Amino acid sequence: MPFDRAAAWGLLAEFTPSQPLRRHALSVEATMRALARSRGVADPAEVETWGVVGLLHDFDYERFPTEADHVWRGMEILRERGWPEPVIRAVGAHAFYTNIERVTPMEKAILAADELSGFVGACALVRPSRKVADVPVESVVKRMKDKAFARSVDRGYITRGAEEWGTPLPELVAIVIRAQVAIAARLGLDGAPAGDLPDEPVPAAPPEG
Repeated sequence: MPFDRAAAWGLLAEFTPSQPLRRHALSVEATMRALARSRGVADPAEVETWGVVGLLHDFDYERFPTEADHVWRGMEILRERGWPEPVIRAVGAHAFYTNIERVTPMEKAILAADELSGFVGACALVRPSRKVADVPVESVVKRMKDKAFARSVDRGYITRGAEEWGTPLPELVAIVIRAQVAIAARLGLDGAPAGDLPDEPVPAAPPEG
């Protein structure tokens, strides 16, 4: 079988009926694709692989939500189904507790993309317009200091992600915002109620520009 985006979406749909988690996967996928292009990745197949890691990084979470199982079980399932090891390793690298050293740009990108994508979405939903296009970069950075806001988001992951990616946090926030704007309707971040995402693959975020 091809280990492409369609296969990744099928696996996500199999394990993740939750609409919010599916939208999170799409958000992280879009950010991963944007990060790949920002580092000069031009091969569409390689950009897709980065996006696949974004789609799959939490695919096991709904069934296995504890640190004892989450990521570990997902990596096992991916290996059992023959997924490439670079994808499996990058999926595992998004959690500190796996102690997987992030070496490749793709492994560093998933740390930079994951928590920040969720945090930017939360910032959009508290704006009057509920549009991610209306979220200023400085507002996201400021809300990082408010521990009562989006308290489930681990700020340590966000700051470490920016450090390992080697980009100042405001620049990384700007990348995430642009990535989400491109698929805002599917994320429920365009000011309208979010619709349900089907089990069938939905289009990937278009390239920026």
